[in-house]
Amino acid sequence: YLNMSSYMRLLMFFTGLFFMMYFSLQPIVDMFEEPAFVRSEDIIFINNSGCFLGGRLSPARYSKAQEPINLLRCLKPQLMFAQTKNDANFLVSQEMTENLHCKYWVLAALDFKSNKVLLEGHFSLKRGENADVQIGSGQQIVRVKCKDIDNATKYYDVHFFVPPPVQGLESKPNGIKKLSVMVLGIDSISHMHFVRNFPHLNGFLEGVHTKFFGYSRVGPDTRANLIPFLGGISNDEGDSESLFSSETWLWERFRAKGYSTAYGEDTVEGVFTNRNEGEQFPSKPTDFYLPPVLLEMHSHTRYSLDLREMVYCSAGRQFQEILRDFIANLVPHLQQRPFFSFFWQSQGVQEYYEFAGQLDWPYMMLLKRMDEAGILNHTIVFLMSDHGLRAGDYRSSFQGMVEESQPLLLAMYPYWLKDKYPQAMGNFENNSHSLITPFDLHQTINDIARLDTLQDSQLEERTKNLKAHSHESLPRGISLFLPIPEHRTCELAHIPPLFCFCRKHTEVPTDDGLVLRCSRFLVESINQQTKPHSQCAQLRLHSVILAYFMELGEESFVHELRLRVKTAPGNGEFETTVRASDTLVLTTPISRVNQYQKQSHCVSEPHIKALCFCT
Repeated sequence: YLNMSSYMRLLMFFTGLFFMMYFSLQPIVDMFEEPAFVRSEDIIFINNSGCFLGGRLSPARYSKAQEPINLLRCLKPQLMFAQTKNDANFLVSQEMTENLHCKYWVLAALDFKSNKVLLEGHFSLKRGENADVQIGSGQQIVRVKCKDIDNATKYYDVHFFVPPPVQGLESKPNGIKKLSVMVLGIDSISHMHFVRNFPHLNGFLEGVHTKFFGYSRVGPDTRANLIPFLGGISNDEGDSESLFSSETWLWERFRAKGYSTAYGEDTVEGVFTNRNEGEQFPSKPTDFYLPPVLLEMHSHTRYSLDLREMVYCSAGRQFQEILRDFIANLVPHLQQRPFFSFFWQSQGVQEYYEFAGQLDWPYMMLLKRMDEAGILNHTIVFLMSDHGLRAGDYRSSFQGMVEESQPLLLAMYPYWLKDKYPQAMGNFENNSHSLITPFDLHQTINDIARLDTLQDSQLEERTKNLKAHSHESLPRGISLFLPIPEHRTCELAHIPPLFCFCRKHTEVPTDDGLVLRCSRFLVESINQQTKPHSQCAQLRLHSVILAYFMELGEESFVHELRLRVKTAPGNGEFETTVRASDTLVLTTPISRVNQYQKQSHCVSEPHIKALCFCT
């Protein structure tokens, strides 16, 4: 006999089964297969004659870090902070728990060589007391080391001073009728990665910004996407002369227009590092310049927060916090004169999927502070990224591969811009679902340096000239204050096929004959490029990881394949696109998609390092 509890469980089971069958078998189907139709949570990015592109709210599967990366904090104490009072710089200490003897070194604030010590000195800190130690005045970098009575190091850090502007000597931006530009960059953040991980910042931005859903990368890494943005040239076009020329960079054009300039990153291995010679460029720094501070920390006081040694601290602060401190110290300057400023964070977000979540609140508070200080009334802020996640197993999924080519781009701007330049701002907002690139962003910011070009009369003439171009002769970069043509394709926008997902992709079995032929051709192409370097092993095809046909049109007799292969030795994973007709042709440079770390220690050229396995 069944007892009452067993009877009730059996009754509930059959009742649930009845309702499931009554209201169709779809729930059962969903348990075993993914629906083929578009989900309600999908977002349409672009839908025009030149491109169809979408995004998915829910993330692909990924593995969390081995340690709780968002809970980790710097382990060493922050015993001092920098403060400027009455035109003098002070190191202000916390209340001491023991007696310490300290030595400090003062360095030139704009010298990125990090080897020019201007002054050395000593001071003591007594137990139970706070101290204000006067160092000097003006922009300064100060490295300080404190030891106890047993000569053990208790504090080691680098501080920087950004004194407030001299009162009465600065002009108000509104009086000069100039619009300041601020770029807040966070590495490896796709549009959907931002939506998922920045709810507070999204809420703060509601109604005061334009999101550009169709923003696409044009190169594999940070440098290849930011050189087109900041210099208007591709990474391949940039030779040493153009890259070191001050005239190449946007901030120099703004400086020539009477703007002040600022530049900061949270790493020394940053956007503008010449990897062959280990130098940074441009050689002429901006008016406010953080790299020498980070270089001093990197050389003397840094330590790793995480097991993989990807996130750095100096004393009690992460490098990303130091970058935001630098921006906060500029607030009085940003209030009083027109600025072009560029800030870029890369630590943590490059390596860990979940790291982005801890940046939501700090960036919201940073923008909130600027809003309260009145800075956003005369500043256009571009919150942006270079590409999506490039590391980890999230990138291994097809969704992760798509999101890698859909970096974040949104703009905040004062309301008066829409009143003063209605046609330009109308185009700007209408381009939110257009296919755009860093080359377009470069032209856009060029226009901001010459606001008169945004007058309706001038804009009408510029629009007329743009529409006079044939499809094939469209400019590579088009200002977002102009209407981006609806027929624009990846090819017309100069987006390489490997980074373009406008065309339909159809998965192909990895053991297909054409797939294997193209995959072997890919590996042969790698070996051809590394052949002049005898220390690099000849690679062979280990396996094909994935393959997709890229639709070229019904009348095309050409096949184009997106491939990811694994090679031996070294287990390198490489991606490219191959066009197959009578011959095989690479249509995109080969991209390394997994880390190679020390496998390529025997070569120095960045591109060859990604391909070489040292014997």
